[in-house]
Amino acid sequence: MATAPLRPLETSVLAEIDRARLVELTGELIAAGGENPGGTEAATVAILDRVLTGLGAIVHLDEVAPGRANLTAHLGGDRTGGGLLFLGHSDVVPAGHGWDADAFTPREKQGRLIGRGATDMKGGLAAVIAAMAAVHAHHPQLPLSLVCTVDEEADAIGIAHYVATEPVGSYTGCVVAEPTDLVAIVGCRGAANFGLQITGASAHAGRPADGASAIQAAAEIIAEIGQDTERLAAAAHPVLGAATWNIGTIAGGHGTSIVPDTCEMSLDRRLLPGEDAHLILEHLLDRIRERLQTASMPGREKITVRGQLQMQMPGFLTDADSAVVAGMRQAVRDVSGAGELGIWTASCEGGYMAEHHQVPTLVLGPGEINTQAHQPNESVEIDDLLTAARAYALFALRHASNNAPTPSH
Repeated sequence: MATAPLRPLETSVLAEIDRARLVELTGELIAAGGENPGGTEAATVAILDRVLTGLGAIVHLDEVAPGRANLTAHLGGDRTGGGLLFLGHSDVVPAGHGWDADAFTPREKQGRLIGRGATDMKGGLAAVIAAMAAVHAHHPQLPLSLVCTVDEEADAIGIAHYVATEPVGSYTGCVVAEPTDLVAIVGCRGAANFGLQITGASAHAGRPADGASAIQAAAEIIAEIGQDTERLAAAAHPVLGAATWNIGTIAGGHGTSIVPDTCEMSLDRRLLPGEDAHLILEHLLDRIRERLQTASMPGREKITVRGQLQMQMPGFLTDADSAVVAGMRQAVRDVSGAGELGIWTASCEGGYMAEHHQVPTLVLGPGEINTQAHQPNESVEIDDLLTAARAYALFALRHASNNAPTPSH
């Protein structure tokens, strides 16, 4: 699809987006940190609050946990919401090791801005704010909103609190500013985290039949999950692909000469639309217990298995031919991007918004999740920051025009 000519208002709005200011804001957000686990998002939220309030937004901070507040900001209209909604998160993963310099001291190198969160997702947040500011400067009545949650990188308590307490709004679409390399992501699977606790009976390793090995029971569970993975692969979604399992951690036992009486496992399960994580856990536990009844292991009758749902994040799927998707792809093309379409292997909080507000949702942002996010020397292309901000602004203008109420006669 070819680029479209810009209207005078669009040209004026895009000219408002300043590269240096965008880089400065991104760097300020990087320096604010917000490692999760290990810190709070308070410094990042304080910057967002200050900048958005300075633009004239009504900003609401809703504390989810001490020092951890969700931020909701409304610009334009009656400053209570409606129109286009942007979504982001204020936390970052821990810096970890392997950096060439301090992870939270932003620095430019060869056209990239380096620092923890540059890609995931301080750059996306800065681009959203730059776009909101530019649009508001020339079209102050156009309603724009930003929701920025805490704890996205761990247990998603921020978004869970938001959907439990925030009324359904009159939004017309949602753009999640996660790093997609400026590809319009129209769907992703959801995710659920489960914890399993296996209890057996200890005994001397010289007489293992006197006990019941929790680790051996865990091996049976791993085999059961492997079988379920094959079943899921055979029932893949035509667009999103198959639901999957991943065994993230396993720990148990007390020593080489002791039959282990405890073992714990953490599991990741990617969800297809319509799947319920509570039912998935219930069915898994049922299959595990059935398997253990016939397992060829000593003391199997002494084994107990408990499980908890620790986190779930719904997926979403937006019609690739919808006006929202087509409009964003065109906006990206019109600011010199490729305007590509895709599906994500990651999960994000967009599914919550799609479900809660019942709006078409897509994910698009600067940076690349697989090669940059959650890695040492995380960085984002500065040109991509600018392209994202310009695309957001252009899309916001056109989206508002396309969703304007029809005059009554």
